[in-house]
Amino acid sequence: MSFLRSLVAPSLLALALSTGCAMNTADREEDVTEGASEDAISDVPQSVVERQSIGNCWIYAHASWFESMYLTATGNQYDSSQSYVTYWHWFEQIANGEIDGEKEISTGGWFRTANYLVKTYGVAAEKDFIPTDANNEMSNAQSSALSKVNQELATGRLSTTTARRNRQLVRQVLDEAFGLSTSVRGQLDKVFGKTVARNLTTRSKTTGKLLASTANTFVVRASAFPAAYKKWDATQKKSVAVKTNLEVAANEWREVSYSSWNRRDTQIRVQRAMHDAQPVPLSWFVDFNALANSGDLQGSFSKVTLDKMGPGRQGGHMTVMEDYEVTLPSGEILKAGTTLDPVADKAKLDAALSPSATIKFFRIKNSWGSSRLDRGFVPGMGGYHDLYMDYLNGPLKQCDETENAKPLAERGCDSSTAGLRAVYLPPGY
Repeated sequence: MSFLRSLVAPSLLALALSTGCAMNTADREEDVTEGASEDAISDVPQSVVERQSIGNCWIYAHASWFESMYLTATGNQYDSSQSYVTYWHWFEQIANGEIDGEKEISTGGWFRTANYLVKTYGVAAEKDFIPTDANNEMSNAQSSALSKVNQELATGRLSTTTARRNRQLVRQVLDEAFGLSTSVRGQLDKVFGKTVARNLTTRSKTTGKLLASTANTFVVRASAFPAAYKKWDATQKKSVAVKTNLEVAANEWREVSYSSWNRRDTQIRVQRAMHDAQPVPLSWFVDFNALANSGDLQGSFSKVTLDKMGPGRQGGHMTVMEDYEVTLPSGEILKAGTTLDPVADKAKLDAALSPSATIKFFRIKNSWGSSRLDRGFVPGMGGYHDLYMDYLNGPLKQCDETENAKPLAERGCDSSTAGLRAVYLPPGY
C-alpha cells in the first residue's frame, strides 16, 4: 500500500462567488489524446483524468469525487457525463432568471451547486448523453455549445426575458447546442417533460409521491447512485465504512474553510481523510506563473516559482486530493508515493498527523488533461500536480481577473490571498 493511499484521495470572499476555473487559451485547443494515465501510487480510488474545455472545473472535480465513491462501492469505473450536469446548470440559469440582462452564460459554480444539480436532475454516463464525449479526454461539445448558447443569448432566440421564460424553447436551444440525439431528447422529455414541469425532487401535492420516473432511461437518481466512504467516529477515534448513495453523500460532506487561525488543524483533518482513501475535493487559487514546467519543481505550484515570475493569469479552481509529502517530528521525510504498511508503519502514519509534522505539498488530480506540455505535470503522472504549502498558505498577490490580458502594472494587484480556500470532508473528519 502506498503512503498516499494509506494517507490517501462557501465562506471566504472568493468562495462566496462561483469558482470560475482559471484557464489558458490552450484549454480550448483540440484535444490530442483519447486516454488518460491512471495514477498507480495512490490508494484513493480515482477515475481517469479528463480535460475541461470551458470554465466548469467544479463539475469535473465533483464528478471525480462521486466517481471515486462509486468505484469504492462497486469495484467498477463510472464515466459520468460532465456535459449532462453542464446542460442543467445552463438551463437553471436561463429559465429561472439567474442571468437576466446578461448576454453570456456563466460557467462558474461551486461544490454546493453541483450537489444541487445532481440531486435535482440526477447523473448520466457520458456514453448515454453525448457518446463522443466517452471517446475523448476533452468534451468539444461543451465548448461548441457555449459558443452557440451565448450567441442565442446575445442576439438570437433567447435574447429577451420573455423568451428565456419559455422553458420549452430553452430546452430546444440547449438540445440543439449540445447536439443531442433524438433518442436522448426523448428520454429527457420522458423524465422531466418538454417544459421541465418536474424534476427528480418534484412531489405530488396530493399524494406526496415523486412525479418524475427514470425507468427505462439513462438518467440515474442520486439516491440510486452507489457511493461508499468513511465517517470518523470521534468517540472511538476510528473510521467507520458506510455504503450508501450519492444523495446521502451530497448531504453529509461538509465544506471546511482554510482560515489563517486553523491551518494545521485543517491539514490534519485532510490527512486523516486521505489515510482512509477519501477523495477530498479542494477549492484553490490558480496563478499560472506559479506552475513549473521543468526542473526540480516540474508539475508543482510553488511560491518560489511565482516570486520569480510575478503574477500571471489567475482564477479560482477546484480539484481532488490524491497524495502528500510530509516531514515527521523526528525529521524523517515520508515522500509522496512511499509504500507503507498501515499496520507495521502505523507509528509513522500517526506521526504524520502530529501538530508538529510539516506538510511539504499536497498532490492533486486535475482536469487539465493528461499529456499537455504546457501544464508540466508531476513526472510520470499525467494530469496530477503538486501544490506546495508555501503556495497554499500564501500570501499571493491577487489581481483583477477581468484584466488578465493587461500588463501587470494595470491589473490592480492590490489584494492578497491564500492559495487554498477550502476543502470538502466526509462526516466527522
